[in-house]
Amino acid sequence: SLQAEAKNIDLQAQIAPDAGEINADRRAVQQILINLVSNAIKFTPDGGDVVVGAKRIGSRLHFWVRDTGIGIAEEDFANLGKPFMQIQNDYTRRFEGTGLGLSLVKGLVALHEGTMSIESMPGEGTTVTISLPVNGPKGRSNDKPGVLLMPAAKAETKGDRHGSLRKTA
Repeated sequence: SLQAEAKNIDLQAQIAPDAGEINADRRAVQQILINLVSNAIKFTPDGGDVVVGAKRIGSRLHFWVRDTGIGIAEEDFANLGKPFMQIQNDYTRRFEGTGLGLSLVKGLVALHEGTMSIESMPGEGTTVTISLPVNGPKGRSNDKPGVLLMPAAKAETKGDRHGSLRKTA
């Protein structure tokens, strides 16, 4: 990536040989990865590391983006994934952005009946892990392999368990 090169960031891939394929919307998965990697590079100081990994566990594909960036303070976790919200501190004020990246990721993960978890330590870095069912969402028959049919938009319910953010560390 040009962004990583410009900041002398070591961008690595750790893809398990048996990761296999997944029945998902290719563009949605690409957008998830683009947003996560862009955030990781943006919030990692020059000379840091960003790792993209994937492995299959049972009927799910887990992929993650780990960085050695600024990390996320515990008090900022509540706002992660909310549209138009960006964490504000001395480091992040240097960056422009709409604050939609993680919100979009959260929505795309939910459409795939997946989960997203975030582990972070201020000053040490962040790992965002996405878990998607390899056979695609239940109850949706796709006549075209690799295409996810988008359901009608639903209002978010208080107990939303799909794509919800949680701290796992």
